[in-house]
Amino acid sequence: MKIKVVLLFDLVATAIFTSHVFFSRGDEPAFFAGLTILIALSPICLALSSPLVILLSKRAVESENSKVNNTDAFLTLAEVDTVAMPLNRFLTDGDYFVTDLVPEGLSQSVLLSFAATAEQNASHALGKTIYKAAVGRGLRLQSLSASHEVPGRGVEAIVNNTPMWIGNPDWVKKQGVSVSSSLLTKIDQLSVHGKTPLLLGLGKNARGIITLKDAVKLESKEFVSMLKRKNLGTILITASNKKTAKTFAKNFSLDEVKSGLSPEDKAREIQIYRTKGRTIAVVADEFHDLPALVNADVSVFVNDGTKNFLNENSEIKMDFEIPSPEKFLIIRDIAIRAANLIKINRRIAYLSWLVLIPPSLSQIFENPPIYFPPIAAAGGVLIFSAIILANSLRAK
Repeated sequence: MKIKVVLLFDLVATAIFTSHVFFSRGDEPAFFAGLTILIALSPICLALSSPLVILLSKRAVESENSKVNNTDAFLTLAEVDTVAMPLNRFLTDGDYFVTDLVPEGLSQSVLLSFAATAEQNASHALGKTIYKAAVGRGLRLQSLSASHEVPGRGVEAIVNNTPMWIGNPDWVKKQGVSVSSSLLTKIDQLSVHGKTPLLLGLGKNARGIITLKDAVKLESKEFVSMLKRKNLGTILITASNKKTAKTFAKNFSLDEVKSGLSPEDKAREIQIYRTKGRTIAVVADEFHDLPALVNADVSVFVNDGTKNFLNENSEIKMDFEIPSPEKFLIIRDIAIRAANLIKINRRIAYLSWLVLIPPSLSQIFENPPIYFPPIAAAGGVLIFSAIILANSLRAK
């Protein structure tokens, strides 16, 4: 119940009843009756139901080396029933390495050289890995005229005056690149082993596959298991192709998987889940997942101290920042406890009205059944406020 609404109702009711007493019994009875009603109907107890609980809960979160940027998110976090998370560098360690080079019409070294040429300015870990692999092998890069990184998709470039694409196979095919059946079969075979195949298209034809892989984080597996034990739904949102994503989803026992997503696609999927009545928390640790984070009911950014995710002065703030995924469940338990305490406090506030309002309203009569002066109403509000504050201290 909104504090402002209660206060407005209190003022209107007080004015009406005070006017009635004034015209029927005079100014002095009207003053005392009005003051009693004003105090009894006041939202003081309701206003005290949450601030101390939130303050102590925030301190509890901070004691876990975590940060609260939005205190309003506490109550929403307590209601979260589904957790969405990315794949690369969240469920995996992000330490990529090239596993397979499958050229078609090129040699392996030329395939890698073309890919590294396009990826030499890449910000994504996959592109950086390809470039380092080429440099490590001492390969000479091709002539690069222009390049553009498409988040969640890949890189488009002009190499040796020829348009080139490298990235998600479905995205490359949508650029009008023809892919042979043998390459398509190889992409499927590599994907089911949890590898990430990147297709290279040169001109009108696909010229090969470069496959990368990184290791699964054991702590992330435990994190997902903990989510399952808490009866929370789990969703994988990733730019990886469908088969790779499903392999990881099965490995981690995730409930649902959404693959082949750009950052904007991830945001749209989160919005769809919310319209279906799900309360979604997105737990992520990459800038590419910012659209999904800001569109979630609760945004949780995992920052181990090594990432400069957002500028400190940025207007965009995640609801919570935690040093590791397992802290999510700790702060959720804190949020659930806070929500339960606030619920009890609100019930106490409602009880205060149930106890104080009837005798206060009886003061409008010339011979009230109970004499209930303003000091009695104030004393009642004080007692109930003390009970609420005492209950709030349990948040410690």
